[in-house]
Amino acid sequence: MVNISAAPAQVPEAIAAKFKEAREAARAQHAVAVIQGAEEGDVIKYMRGGLYGFTYAPQTLDGGLFGKNPYLSFEMHKLADKSVKLLAAVTPAVKQKIESAKEICEIEFFPDAYNAATEFIILPYEALSHLKQPNRDEGNKIKGFYQPK
Repeated sequence: MVNISAAPAQVPEAIAAKFKEAREAARAQHAVAVIQGAEEGDVIKYMRGGLYGFTYAPQTLDGGLFGKNPYLSFEMHKLADKSVKLLAAVTPAVKQKIESAKEICEIEFFPDAYNAATEFIILPYEALSHLKQPNRDEGNKIKGFYQPK
């Protein structure tokens, strides 16, 4: 059996530029440097703070972070205070749902802009729960729950 993934959705240049700028601003705001050298592949929950990297498995903190950004991988930041942030793309409706949430709600997010997911968001990892594995056929979409703190 052949596994065929959907072709990447074309994202307008303005949205791609907005995401690039937002990622760079988040890195500066979080004071993180890209993981490299012997630390590459370290398990997120045990690694030191002040680093960011990329993973295909953001649904667990037992995965490793890597310095290269392969296609459809998620960017995660481990801050100096040891908190973890997940950078993602969401639809405008999901972003509004997250920003106005007063109780737990179901969400879905992508590693980068994809189809209608054109809004950049930084998700505090401690607010996420029951994350499913990425759906490779739908831009590596992850479904789960968001609980405002």
